[in-house]
Order: sequence, then structure tokens, then C-alpha cells
Amino acid sequence: MTQTAHDWPTLLCDNARRGGQAPQPWRAPGRARWQTNVEGAVRGSPVLQGELLYVPSLAGFLNAINIRSGRLQWRFKAPAAIHSTPSISSGRVLFGCSDGKVIAIDAVTGTKSWETAAEDEVWTSPVVQNEAVFFGSADGAMYAVQVETGAPKWKKVLGGRIYSTAHVAEKRVYVGCGDGNIYALDALTGHVFWKTATGNGIDCSPALADDTLLIGSQDFFFYALDAGSGAIRWKYEAELGITSAPAISGDLVIFGCKAGTLHALDIRTGKVIWKTRTGQAITAPAVVSGSVIWIQAGITFAINLSDGKVLWRAGLGNSLQSAPVVTNHAVYLAGMEGEVYALE
Repeated sequence: MTQTAHDWPTLLCDNARRGGQAPQPWRAPGRARWQTNVEGAVRGSPVLQGELLYVPSLAGFLNAINIRSGRLQWRFKAPAAIHSTPSISSGRVLFGCSDGKVIAIDAVTGTKSWETAAEDEVWTSPVVQNEAVFFGSADGAMYAVQVETGAPKWKKVLGGRIYSTAHVAEKRVYVGCGDGNIYALDALTGHVFWKTATGNGIDCSPALADDTLLIGSQDFFFYALDAGSGAIRWKYEAELGITSAPAISGDLVIFGCKAGTLHALDIRTGKVIWKTRTGQAITAPAVVSGSVIWIQAGITFAINLSDGKVLWRAGLGNSLQSAPVVTNHAVYLAGMEGEVYALE
């Protein structure tokens, strides 16, 4: 399957997690191109490649929706609920299930290519890098398998359940863990290079800005670490626990917390640039797209990147907890009642 300019094949668009594109100049969505319902609530975020939007559901379906018409192209029934945000690589869609299976299916036909299994549920998004697929499980282990076959490469048992989607870069795997530690592993072997303790469990997924690793914890603190050594460069206290994966734009890192506040900090110093209240807990990742931040906090917000002012908000009659897909042509949203929207 050929990649196009508007593709969004993994969590927060790509492995760098710097978001996608946005119409320039900013304009608010004016209407719904289409709206459709998939069976079951949607907690994992949709992904997009070519003309197909792939939407996971807690009813155990991966739904492929044509983005022009909103019609269901095909549907794959998994053996259990899909909390995992899928990833697309080499013509396959990969995702984890609550029974511990990780499945790869053909992105065009919806037929299964391979499956592998952890010993407990997999809520994390598979990360594909250098012909390997990396994922964590509630069994407390990180796994690496071959992207073509699902055959195991290595498994590393850490100190607690893993709901943090790993960040893979420079032959290292960075991940947060339920034991409160942030780990850096060797991507080739699973060997632990370093670990750094926080004050509570970590469900937040990390991001990397040059040599600074950025991650939030349930201890209310957001951390900036030296990616090479794990040394803490600074930490910032939010109002409540942080599970929202951070997004990066230039010198800013943006993340939400369970108190409903969206924070923008200077990556170098941890200084607060602005804070914006949404009114509901923020657990979904922020999506930076051009000059606009998109965030789901029950309803959808579009927020100005430079000052945190709300540009647009919409309650679509459906609680929205997953990250949107933002392209130059439409914004795709999915909610907890199974509604999927294309706004333009």
C-alpha cells in the first residue's frame, strides 16, 4: 500500500509523535462530511492510510472505513476487546487485544497475516522500527517480534504492568512502567541500559525531543530526563496524575492531566508557557497540527498553540477519549458510543 501525504499510520501520526498537518491558515470545521457507527466503544485512536480509516473498538472489531463515503469497507473480528491504537507498516495493520494477543492483518483485505501473544492484556500500541515490532503488556514484560512473521526476538520482564506505549529511537526503547520506573532498553536485545524512579505508576507514553525524554507519571509530576543516562533534568508538578501522552512542537511540550488542564512547558527549562482548563479529565494524547492543538476531553477542543486560547470546541453527543486524526482535508474523531465522524 503506497503512503500518501495525509497518512496517519500510528499513534500521533508517526514514531516521532509530532502530529500531522493542518489547514493553513486555521479554519474551524464547518460540517460533518459523514458520520457512522461501529459496534462497540472506541478508546484506541484511529489510524489512516490511503483511503481507509482503521478504527478499533472494545467490541473486538477492527473496522476499515472508506474516508470518502464513510462506508465500512471490511471488519475484522478479534478474539477480545481492542484498547490498542493500531499501527500500519508494510501493508499490515497491527494491534493488541485484551486477551494478550497481538495481531497483524492485511491492510487491504482484512485477512490475518500472523498473531503472537503476551501473557496478559495488551493495551499499548505496537511500535514498528527496523523490521521489529515492540509492545508492552500488563504481564509486566516488553516484547520484540519480527514484523514479517511475529516470531519472537526478545522478551524483557520489568517491574510492573505496562500500559505505556514505548518510544523507539537510536536503537533504544523507552517505556514507563506500573512500578513507577522509566526504562531505557536495548532495542536489539532488551538489555536495560538504565531506569529512573518516579513516585507512582506510569501509564503515560514517552516522547523524545533531541536528547530529552519527556513523560508524565501518576505521582502528578511531568519529567524531563537525559535520554542517554536517565538523569532527571527537571520535573513539573501538575494538579493530578498524568496519563496523556505528550506532544512536541519546537521548544514546547504539551500534555494534559486528570484535573482537566492542558499544560505547555518549555522543554529546556520546564517553565510554564501557558495552561488551559477544559473542565474534564484529559487522558487522551494532545495532537499538535500546524498552529493548533487538538485535544479530546469529553468534547473536542482546538487550542491555539502560541497562547493556549480555545479556538473551537464541539460536543458531538458522544464522549470522546481517543486522539483525533488531523489532515489537510478533514478531522476524524471516534467516541465511546461507537460514533465515528469526519469533520471538514
